[in-house]
Amino acid sequence: MKVKEDFAELTRREFLYLSGAGIAGMALAGIPDWGHCAEGKPKYGGRLRIGERYASPGLDAHRNQSFSEFQNYLLMYNALTIMGPLPQVRMYPDIAKSWEVSDNGRTFVFALREKVKFHHGKEMDSEDVKYSLDRVMDPKTKSPMAFQFRWIDSVKVIDKYHIKFTLKELFAPFLSTLTIQSCPIIPAGWEPTGMKPAPGTGPFMLKSFVPNETTELVRFDEYWEIDEKTGMRLPYLDSIFVKKIVEETVRWVSLRAGDLDYIQVPPRSIVVEELKKATPGVVTFLTQPVACIWIYFNVTKPPYDNKKVRQAIAYAIDKRELIKGAYWDLAQETNNQPFPSRSRMYVPIEDREYNPEKAKKLLAEAGYPNGFKTEFLQYPETTYVDGANVAVGQLKKIGIEATLKMIDRAPHRESLRKGEYSISFLGDSERIDPDAAYYMRLHSREIGMNNWSYYSNKKLDELLEKGRITWRWEDRVPIYQEVVKIIQEDLPILYLAKPINPIAYRDYVKGVEAGAATWFGYYGGGMKKVWLDK
Repeated sequence: MKVKEDFAELTRREFLYLSGAGIAGMALAGIPDWGHCAEGKPKYGGRLRIGERYASPGLDAHRNQSFSEFQNYLLMYNALTIMGPLPQVRMYPDIAKSWEVSDNGRTFVFALREKVKFHHGKEMDSEDVKYSLDRVMDPKTKSPMAFQFRWIDSVKVIDKYHIKFTLKELFAPFLSTLTIQSCPIIPAGWEPTGMKPAPGTGPFMLKSFVPNETTELVRFDEYWEIDEKTGMRLPYLDSIFVKKIVEETVRWVSLRAGDLDYIQVPPRSIVVEELKKATPGVVTFLTQPVACIWIYFNVTKPPYDNKKVRQAIAYAIDKRELIKGAYWDLAQETNNQPFPSRSRMYVPIEDREYNPEKAKKLLAEAGYPNGFKTEFLQYPETTYVDGANVAVGQLKKIGIEATLKMIDRAPHRESLRKGEYSISFLGDSERIDPDAAYYMRLHSREIGMNNWSYYSNKKLDELLEKGRITWRWEDRVPIYQEVVKIIQEDLPILYLAKPINPIAYRDYVKGVEAGAATWFGYYGGGMKKVWLDK
């Protein structure tokens, strides 16, 4: 086995610090850097078999919009902009080749790439872009991402390859709302459903789809993008087959047996062992810390409607020990926010220290001197279940008797959306702007949609709205400093850690750089550049 590290802008010393001084960190100290080894000239052809943690319930590009769907959309579609590699996730042109912004920051004119074709043969143009935006914004669509486009006043087609957006007022994160995560571009007039998705312009076309089980995609021969390093037309693979395998050990065994070529998040305990003893023919890839795990509190349900209870739990959770116990040191602590300290979006703030005695005192002040019983509502995803189990053990030390109730992923999400729970150990995918991280999860307008804590704070609402209309990043920083301070005090969400989600694959799989960790696509990389050397 070889081990690759993908830490752009991150030194080995920084990684060892982030991982702690445990076995994973010590093992890494002796591993050579495989991240940029020469792999030869790419070859066309082959079928890549992937074992994933999740699968999509539906593929309506504007209605079904969670991480499992985004993975497919990154292969099937394009958008005006695309996120760059971690940890900075800057915005780059995708099917927009360039844009101009007015002096007041309210008008954007995008120039589109020419001769970009949809999978059914039609050339993509400005009418398709307008239609896609209009469909996301239409209340009838019920898009979870519609809130990001409330600032748009008008979308006007200038000509076939130019489109103009006028905003009601300045909206700082506008470019980050135009990615596949919010608005994949589909053909004008198309009305997709979850079972009959619209054609895209991406590197792969949908061949078959079984909801919550499998997806198979095949190469789109007329895809527009050229590999800037080789001059060869992308993608290289003939097809990609993605199978949902919830149990991480099963994914790993299937990879070793040769039934799969590539898997997401093998068991971290096995990864640590693999660092010490190689498995022939397998590469394990350690990505950057990505996404974020946290505890959701439903602040409308006792006892979590009492801020002191939430604060007590924050003091009772030892994040360092949680990372060791649940993630084998393969994670980075967070500091009251979902961004790592190396990110341009990070807000420096003094974190609270682990203090179980203070936690007990706060519980007593809240009226629970002997603790209480509670139930974490979970679905069977190892990252969250393992974290919840460690949290259960830590909470027991302050008198809180916690258990886990397991349900399927779809009803779990619906229960949280409706506020039909008390506490849950969960998380979110990587956010590409502070507005995307905080507004949808914490603004009172999002209650019943994306604000699953059911938290309402007028001052926070005002700050989040101000952050949206402040253009210069240096002027936005103090706004989000106040946002983070409120989160730290009120704790509608208790941010805990950013996991390192390893990937593993057979050694004949080439071109894996994972600049966005487990994401299937990002600016300059992703599955479109993967190839098979066999």
